[in-house]
Amino acid sequence: MECNDEQHAVVSVINNLAGRFPGRARIDIEDAVCEEYSTFNSGPVRTMVPALVEHAAIKRLQGGCL
Repeated sequence: MECNDEQHAVVSVINNLAGRFPGRARIDIEDAVCEEYSTFNSGPVRTMVPALVEHAAIKRLQGGCL
């Protein structure tokens, strides 16, 4: 599968959250981002998907919901 801009942005979200939540395991951050990404993955408008995923993953990570 070829990487596109959206996939690069999602990887950036993971990296940003890893810096923001240094006490959390990277796998937990990746799981949160991937699960949130899957909820937005079927929508036709793609521009804001990485920002929406980041926002939702932050809420999950802050609340400890994994």
